[in-house]
Amino acid sequence: MNDTVLSRARAAWESGATLRSRRLRYKRYTFGRQWLDPCLFDNGVVRTERDYLIENGYSPVTNNIIRQLVKTITGCFRDSVGAGTPLADTVETDASTFQEFLISGCAIQRIPLRPGAAPLRMVSPARFFIDRLTAPDGSGAELMGELHDLSLSALVERFSHGDAGRMQMLRSAFRRMAADTSPDAILPRTGESADDNLTFDSSGRAATLRVFEVWSRECRRMLRVHDPADGSLSLVDADAEKRLRASNRKRERRGEPALQWRLCVDARWVCRFMTTDGRVLDTVTASRHPYALCFYPMIDGEVHSFVEDIIDQQHNINWLMTLNDRMLSQAAKGVVLFPENQFSSQMPAAMVAEKLREPDGIVVYRPEPGVPGPQQVMTAVNTVGTREMLDTQLRLMREVSGVGDALRGQMPSGLTSASLYQSQQQGQLLALRDLLDTFRAYLLRRNATMA
Repeated sequence: MNDTVLSRARAAWESGATLRSRRLRYKRYTFGRQWLDPCLFDNGVVRTERDYLIENGYSPVTNNIIRQLVKTITGCFRDSVGAGTPLADTVETDASTFQEFLISGCAIQRIPLRPGAAPLRMVSPARFFIDRLTAPDGSGAELMGELHDLSLSALVERFSHGDAGRMQMLRSAFRRMAADTSPDAILPRTGESADDNLTFDSSGRAATLRVFEVWSRECRRMLRVHDPADGSLSLVDADAEKRLRASNRKRERRGEPALQWRLCVDARWVCRFMTTDGRVLDTVTASRHPYALCFYPMIDGEVHSFVEDIIDQQHNINWLMTLNDRMLSQAAKGVVLFPENQFSSQMPAAMVAEKLREPDGIVVYRPEPGVPGPQQVMTAVNTVGTREMLDTQLRLMREVSGVGDALRGQMPSGLTSASLYQSQQQGQLLALRDLLDTFRAYLLRRNATMA
C-alpha cells in the first residue's frame, strides 16, 4: 500500500513538470533574470540568450518593468485589506501568496487542521504536487502533498512525539542516511533560490533528508449507526456488525429501542509522511486535507498567470535596448580624421590627440593645397526606429497589463483634470478586478475552512 501511494505521488510530481518549468521562467523574468531562455546556436548547441549575445559582441541589457507592475498590483491588494479584518495577522502571508499568484497563477497555503496546530504558511508551487487539476480550487483531486527537506535533528523532533525509544530508533535509522548525502550536495547560498532545480528523490542539500507529505483521499466500508434513544448518528467499522447485534440483544432485554445501521462508504483524507525508501514516519487521518488552493485562470486545466501575459513585451523591450546599446557603442562619437601628411615634427599625432581633448587646445598644422583639413565625425543613431518601437512596446505593456500611469501614482500632465485622473485610476482598477476579486474569494474560502 505504501509503495503504491509513493508511486502515485511520484506520478503526480512528474505531471506538474510543465507547470513548474513555466513558473520558474516567470519568476526569473519578474526578478530580473531575463536572459536565461534557451537559444539554439548554429552548431546545434543549446545555450542561453545571454551566452548568445555575449559571444556575438552584445552586452545584454535588462530594463525590468514586470517587477514594478507586480509591486503596484500587490500594493493595490494591500490597500484593499483593512487592518480590522478578522485575520489581519495573515496579511503578510497573504501578500506573499498574492505575489506568487500574479507570477505563477498558483496560490497555495497550508492551513491548520485543528486549533493549536501548525500555523498558516505559504507553500511554494516548486514543492507542491497534485494528481488531478480539474477545478481552480483543486476540488477534484484525490492525492496531493509537498516535499520537505529536514535535518536529522528536525526529523527526530517532528516524528518522535516525545518518546525516548522512538527518538533513539529514528536517530539510529537515519543517521547513516544523513551522513551518506551526495558529495555534490551543498548548502543553498543565503538570499538565493534553493528550489529552482528540485528532484523528487533527493534534496540536493547537505545533511538533509527528503520527506514526502502525501495526502490521499481513501474510501472505506463503514456502518452508519442510528441510536433512537438519543437520536445520535455515528460511524463504526464495517466489521463491528457482530458487536452491534450483541448490543441490541442487551437492549431488547432492557426494553430499550434497538440500534439501526446500514452500510455506507466513508471518504477520509489520510496523510503519510514517508521517506524515499517508502518508510512511513507518521500517519494522520482527517476529514479534509490542509491545503487552500487556487489555480486561476484555468481553462481546460491550463493555468495562465498575469506575468505570462506581459513576458513577450518585456522580452522585446530588452532586445530593443540591447540593439540600441550596440549601435551606440559602434557609432563614431567625435572621431577626428586628420590627414597623415599634415602632421609635423613639432606636433606629432599623440600631441594632436591630447590637444583635441582639451577645451582650449590649439592644433597647429601646415595645410597642403587642395587637401581637406581635419574633420570631426559624429554618427547619428536615432534614425533606425528603435525609439518608436520601444515606445510601442511600452504602450502595449500598459495596455496588456492594465497598469497605467494613473494607477502607479505618477503625476498627470497640467491638462489632466482631477476627475479625469480619478476616472483613469478607476478604469485601470477595473482591468485588475478579476485578479483581485478571485484572490479575495480564495481568502474567503480559506477563512471559512479555518473557522
